[in-house]
Amino acid sequence: MNAHSEHDQSTEPNTAARRHVRWQDMTWKDYVRITAGVVMFVLGIVGLVLPILQGVLFLIISAILLAPYSRWVSKQLDRGEQRFPWVAAKARSITQRWRRKADRHDPS
Repeated sequence: MNAHSEHDQSTEPNTAARRHVRWQDMTWKDYVRITAGVVMFVLGIVGLVLPILQGVLFLIISAILLAPYSRWVSKQLDRGEQRFPWVAAKARSITQRWRRKADRHDPS
């Protein structure tokens, strides 16, 4: 199973079947995603201190980006989905829409 099919499984409603990306299966896109997640996390921490930045927003974005690579983050997102199912459904629909747009513009 390659890393891309594991990413696709992370958007399924059945959170018990969620899989994590193994380091051996990572591609350059995974490294970019991890880097973006870490940058968003740092901005979120800075945003909690500075009133100009929306720290919580950056922390949520970093959690979404880093979920396939961290069991703890994935578990916290699962708890959030159980607590706020309407938010999870909306986020899933947005993610699917973005993924369809990306697939149309992907040259490979």
